[in-house]
Amino acid sequence: MLSPKDEIKNKLDIVEVIGQYVKLQKAGSSYKGLCPFHNDKNPSFYVSPSRQIWHCFGCGAGGDIFTFIMKIENVDFPTALRMLAEKAGVKLKPENPRLRSQKQKLIQINQAAAQFFERNLWQNKEVLAYLNKRGLKEETIKEFHLGWAEDEWRSLSNFLVEKGFRPQDIVASGLAISKKEPAGINTNIQNREYKIQPSDIYDRFRGRIMFPIEDITGRLCGFTGRIFAKGKSLKTIRNIEEVGKYVNTPQTLVFDKSQLLFGLSQSKKYLRSEGSTVIVEGQMDFLAAWQAKVKNIIATSGTALTAAHLHLLKRYNHTLILGFDMDKAGRKATERTIDLALSQEMEVKILLLPQGKDIADYLLHPENRAKIENLVQKAEPIMNFYFQEAKAQGDKKTIQGKKKIASYFLPRIKKLTNALERSFWVEKLARYLELPSQSLEDELNKINLDFRKEKKDLNDNFLKTSSPLSRIDIIADRILAFLIKFPSWRKLVSTYKSYFPSSRRKILQVIEAAPQSSLERKDLQKMNLDEELRNQINQLALRADYETEILEQYKVSLEEELKNELKILEEEAVKKDLDKIGKEIKEAEENNEKEKVKELMKQFSQLSKHLIN
Repeated sequence: MLSPKDEIKNKLDIVEVIGQYVKLQKAGSSYKGLCPFHNDKNPSFYVSPSRQIWHCFGCGAGGDIFTFIMKIENVDFPTALRMLAEKAGVKLKPENPRLRSQKQKLIQINQAAAQFFERNLWQNKEVLAYLNKRGLKEETIKEFHLGWAEDEWRSLSNFLVEKGFRPQDIVASGLAISKKEPAGINTNIQNREYKIQPSDIYDRFRGRIMFPIEDITGRLCGFTGRIFAKGKSLKTIRNIEEVGKYVNTPQTLVFDKSQLLFGLSQSKKYLRSEGSTVIVEGQMDFLAAWQAKVKNIIATSGTALTAAHLHLLKRYNHTLILGFDMDKAGRKATERTIDLALSQEMEVKILLLPQGKDIADYLLHPENRAKIENLVQKAEPIMNFYFQEAKAQGDKKTIQGKKKIASYFLPRIKKLTNALERSFWVEKLARYLELPSQSLEDELNKINLDFRKEKKDLNDNFLKTSSPLSRIDIIADRILAFLIKFPSWRKLVSTYKSYFPSSRRKILQVIEAAPQSSLERKDLQKMNLDEELRNQINQLALRADYETEILEQYKVSLEEELKNELKILEEEAVKKDLDKIGKEIKEAEENNEKEKVKELMKQFSQLSKHLIN
């Protein structure tokens, strides 16, 4: 009987699944496209339908259908298994409750809380009236499961305890605060030796409209709560700075606001089809725009976009449209987002609305709802926006004015990673200021920026690949790939076997033992191979498709290329042996072992002839 993993692999076509994330085109027996995991300029991402594997020859990432979903969706294996099982129509056995992980417990608690909050909302006419006044329709409120946290100290806590959840787990979810942990939440509180009593906890969210926050797969990870005082305007609420207009679930095992984006689980399919992502501040802006048919949209939850957010969004497209009010106090944080996005070679645009208006307020007027899609389409490229702002910095007819304009705009030009774009804007600024472009280039070269450090950190975190291979390993892999692709060439390798590095000889043995006609996936399944070795051979087979296409494109003889690689393999193996003998000679000389030195010199001389010939 097949395992669920194998059953899913048999039912799903890897090309079809990956094709929902990456635009693929036929390349021989494989498919190719731009890698979604690094800034790929030329297609280096290959998918093999016969072997059901993928590999990028640019960043080195690769694997099967499960590793792709884990990487592209940033999920663990059980989640990827569940997602693909749903696609394949494979039923997974229910988990034993005793084996349920700590994360799953927290998600269950969040789900129970969401149902509690949602039920409360539909029983509270005053809160519903407020949401309707803000322009939200009943179907939108239901679609996103908005809720209401009563202005009571222990309303939710009592409900969750009655549902059978332990107080320490409720605290760990962030929905309650423990009197024993007044400094804040501790996600490992379940593991404490003492037991928290129900009377020791109280609700974190009180008197707030609740917005559930899901991860990319739709798991409910936490909440944002907006304060609402019955019968009072927000301005009349005392100590608003202390209690906060908006409060998020604190950091937990499943909630990290630097990784989560409101609405992404619903909008991700539109992000791909539209080719751009509208980003707004807060849930109300998101929901108002969603109602107005702007579906390629996400919202931050009280935080600026992080490197992790950008990495997540780049899976879907490379264009950001910022729906932030550029006149707000938070402009500095917005500019940091812009800088970081530009450093990641993303295109950035600004959604221009009337001054002082956020999207939710703008869309309260019916006539504006018909305009918003057009405004999104006409979003201003960020450098155009900056250039117009630069013009307002001073009078270009005076030297002081020219300096102010240049000092505003040049640092922003410096942040562009593309040399052609930088050159274009320097020339445009020079013409506007009626100055030589070289003088602006000189000023540009004086500017030092440190925002690229975060780009490096992002690459370090998300684009880690395996340790670099030695030159001889790379050459050996290339030869082995040719042999898998063209079995009849195995006889050409017979006299070069001894030059293969030990790490590759087992693969060579498998290739030699395989049928002369092919070494397909079905052949490997019949052989008694461990999974690691089978995966290595599958990756080499995919590499063969990649290498073959490139060589044929440049009209290079594949057989001659193989013969050249064999000669290079021999040279590299000899150099490695000579290096080893050279070290032994040095050691023997230091120990005054004359006979050994003589013998080693003889070996060195004989090996050297291989390089001469």
